[in-house]
Amino acid sequence: MTIACFRVQWHRAFFLSAAIMLAACSSSSPANDSGQAGAGSGGTASTDSGTSTGGISAGGTSNGGSTTNVGGTTVGPGGTTSAGGTTSAGGTTSAGGTTRAGGSSATGGGAGGTTSAGGTTRTGGSSATGGGAGGTTSAGGTTRTGGSSATGGSAGGTTSAGGTTRTGGSSATGGSAGGTTGSGGTTRTGGASATGGSAGGTTSLGGSGGTVASSPSIQLIGNKIYDTAGNPIIARGPEDVAAGVDQTLDVDQISTMGANAMRMLFTLDTANGMTPAGFDTLLGEVVARHMLVWVSLFTWDSGSNYVINSALGGGNFYSLSSPTSTACSSAVPASCYLAVWSRQWLKDLMSKYRGNVIIDAGQEFISTEDASTEAGRVAWANAAKTNIQFFRTQGYTNPLEIMANYQGRDLYGIVEYGNAIRAADTVIVSGNPQTMFGWQAYWGTSDGYYPSWQGGLLLGHTGVVTGAQAIHQFAVAQPFPIEIGLDNYGGDTNLDYQSEMDQAAVDGMSWLWWSWNSGKKTVDCPVSGATCQAYVTASQSGFAGAKPLTH
Repeated sequence: MTIACFRVQWHRAFFLSAAIMLAACSSSSPANDSGQAGAGSGGTASTDSGTSTGGISAGGTSNGGSTTNVGGTTVGPGGTTSAGGTTSAGGTTSAGGTTRAGGSSATGGGAGGTTSAGGTTRTGGSSATGGGAGGTTSAGGTTRTGGSSATGGSAGGTTSAGGTTRTGGSSATGGSAGGTTGSGGTTRTGGASATGGSAGGTTSLGGSGGTVASSPSIQLIGNKIYDTAGNPIIARGPEDVAAGVDQTLDVDQISTMGANAMRMLFTLDTANGMTPAGFDTLLGEVVARHMLVWVSLFTWDSGSNYVINSALGGGNFYSLSSPTSTACSSAVPASCYLAVWSRQWLKDLMSKYRGNVIIDAGQEFISTEDASTEAGRVAWANAAKTNIQFFRTQGYTNPLEIMANYQGRDLYGIVEYGNAIRAADTVIVSGNPQTMFGWQAYWGTSDGYYPSWQGGLLLGHTGVVTGAQAIHQFAVAQPFPIEIGLDNYGGDTNLDYQSEMDQAAVDGMSWLWWSWNSGKKTVDCPVSGATCQAYVTASQSGFAGAKPLTH
């Protein structure tokens, strides 16, 4: 069982690195073949530069979350791209190679070196071609994390980390603060009445049991996500590794297909040269397109010792000081991500775009415990609580998402520990902690492992439950939102993608697709090809049936 877990992790790590590696090569940067996963979210603050770029404080570094899925190949100028094959960019780099489930994967070539992985490797992911320094690089990686809710801020009042901010009750007049702000308490939004100033007004959320203050963030009420106008969001969109400012073109193309959401994996490595202003530009395009976005953090360049770009605060990712009792390391990277999220430029960005952003506060979790056991679930739940508490003490008020145990696949762990984990959240809207969960419904493997393993746990006896059945019987029945991860890889969702999409549509569940392919301007579907791509993007169960945010 453990082998199945690490099998998935390694294939994602390799191909995400390969895609970003090739983009880095196109700008004369070192190439590499590694990625990492973990329950990531900020940590100790690094020394910030104090300079301000594009309104966002430069300095600090960010790398959170564990994501490591990529596919496809990214090509530099004048090169050609073949999925999982060779990429020519002034030479030949092999990225992909052969993959064997449960076996080893060899990847070779001039830039990639040789990578052995103990699991299936899947190609696909994003590829980008362009001018300048080689075009956009999009790699993927499944990261699920979720969030808190922001109340106040510049328009509707200020909310300190964890403070007691109450909007409503007797009345709050907008323009100043809209309530008391302290530290170490809970943040509550809602009450009898609220009167707003310029950005004011009240927002009524169906079923929330109260009103929501002016200028709020995205809200989690019951098992739904609500936009700032108080309307429910059923999110549908792809995941895209954000490694170049010109990936605003990705956002535009994704939105044109009808998608109302996406996940951005902020790539931090020096080779990609991203800055706070660059990420600001990408998020600004998401807002302009009326989309919801999950933000994850990612680093890949082992050849440069995982050095983070100086504009993002610099530092060696795996040498960052841990803000928790768990040491930062490549084997257990959760606290490394925590260390990055404390940087001011990330705090500024997340606050600025809190009306559209959910933070991936605990990505595909890795620990020393066997993830298929109860001990593994306990370790995951404890790490999730630590991450939530950390984000709140750092002042983040966005909704947070925690990806499930077993690198996202353990729905039972969410059912078992979800409420206890959410109880650690001090940001509360109408009685609802602003934490949700992510579940990778990658249960379509030919060996039937996940339906059998999870079926026995969820049904309380020996039994089998498919991904679609699990959506309807368990995921939608929880008192909090769950974002579902889907794809078309043979060792993941495989051919179950259509039944899971259809069931999610019936039950009003949000999902994100792994992954977006910039070169092909569509989603990756390595097993079913054009049939799958058309269904994901053009069917009413897919992107085409999504509704944009109303603010």
